[in-house]
Amino acid sequence: MTTTLSHSRPAPLELFMYSNQTLRGRFTEQGLNTASGPRIVVMCFDRLDRDLGEAILALADRDLGRSHDLLCHAQDIVHELQCMLDLDAWEHASGLSAIYNYVADLLMRANIAKHPAGAIEARRLLAELGDAFRQAALAPAAVEHSEAATKFSVRA
Repeated sequence: MTTTLSHSRPAPLELFMYSNQTLRGRFTEQGLNTASGPRIVVMCFDRLDRDLGEAILALADRDLGRSHDLLCHAQDIVHELQCMLDLDAWEHASGLSAIYNYVADLLMRANIAKHPAGAIEARRLLAELGDAFRQAALAPAAVEHSEAATKFSVRA
């Protein structure tokens, strides 16, 4: 029995190129894998703002399929935020949970009615929460920076 070796040509360059979707997926996955807990929460609020902004535009354009997908994705993120919430760890967690429930209801109603009012209200509420989480996420870094500056000035 004889074996023949086949010499194949190198694959065209196009096979080695990645689509934007693939690269975006890798970037997002790597970002989530290396992000801190507070940073992940901020990323969720950033994505909610983007999804709701696009959903509001899609509803205005009567692009009902796109608006449905975006509103469902926003509902999924709100649900995940609520699942991450430890009701025993913080005295105001139940209030935040109630806000998440209200926002989820607004998004569901906006999707059913195909009217942007609920999405607009949800986006406004989530933007305020997102700003608060952004400030909280930056606070430890600011404290560490000021402590480092104090230590440096003491040594000098």
